[in-house]
Amino acid sequence: MEHRWNLRTPVEVSVTLNYSKLGLISAKTRDLSLGGAFIKTDSVDLGKHVMLEVMFPSKRDGAQDLVNVSGTVVRKDNGGMAIQFTDFEPQSIATLTGIMSNAGATTY
Repeated sequence: MEHRWNLRTPVEVSVTLNYSKLGLISAKTRDLSLGGAFIKTDSVDLGKHVMLEVMFPSKRDGAQDLVNVSGTVVRKDNGGMAIQFTDFEPQSIATLTGIMSNAGATTY
């Protein structure tokens, strides 16, 4: 049974994970919602219920910067891990909404 509050949008976005024990990890999303994301990872094993920071690219005013959200690993499988977002700024919501609405039209 699904327990999601937000609709997922299939979108591949390059992200950087910041995990205190491993440092920065480059990855891509498989899908995204305002509540979380599925992150495709090859051989990275972070464990369940670890806190990390997810950095998304933001194209604002022609410049590219990073939007940070904190999250917790809530599920893992062979293709990657599901991250539930736990803390982010209002600007992050606007950026995530923009990424989802532009899915398929823009490469981030």
